[in-house]
Amino acid sequence: KERNEVYLESCVDTAQRFGTLPLKGILVGCTGSNYRLGPVEDRRRCHEASIELGTPLISGSLAVLEMIQELAFTKVQLELPYPDWLVSLAVSYWEEAGLEVVVQHSLLKPIDAESAYQIQSGALENYLSSLVVPSDTLVLLSGTGMPTIGAISEMVENFQAPLLSSNLCAAHWMLNRCEEAHGSILYNQLMGKLKSFSAVKDGGITDNLFNPFG
Repeated sequence: KERNEVYLESCVDTAQRFGTLPLKGILVGCTGSNYRLGPVEDRRRCHEASIELGTPLISGSLAVLEMIQELAFTKVQLELPYPDWLVSLAVSYWEEAGLEVVVQHSLLKPIDAESAYQIQSGALENYLSSLVVPSDTLVLLSGTGMPTIGAISEMVENFQAPLLSSNLCAAHWMLNRCEEAHGSILYNQLMGKLKSFSAVKDGGITDNLFNPFG
């Protein structure tokens, strides 16, 4: 809790240390610290910081929210590397943002980890493989300290629900700030799968989305 408070109060000072470097945007790679703010206050703070810095600034949590809204998902299953008190704050944040939180879990006990930084890609993949996800529901892996790309890239062709991580949202936001930046092959595959899921109105035909890149 104390570290999260420090993160919130240090964003602008830290950003100012880039000096005259001509930044196109600044993303604060943290989600947990902003959940207690709620989406309205989170957006207000980012807007004020952007004006003060003269550069667009966004929190990790807002980058996730913008991408979920862009893809038009309305239901989420939260899989979070947080203690229970922070999971509760995350649920409140996403519900205030207008999303239906169908299920929420802390990953720490099932994966036997004390923090996001201790989670191994293989353990995360095994955990995700055991999940039962309601239809038309996005699985959100929120926690920028948790390594997710390995697990998502291994599961993207066979997992019967859209998988989204806060780090993928961060990459998406930053790429949109850059001129003529299209991302890696893996990024484009992950985005292609997410967009395919978001375009499907009938959850019963999601099997047709498997291996969409072949």
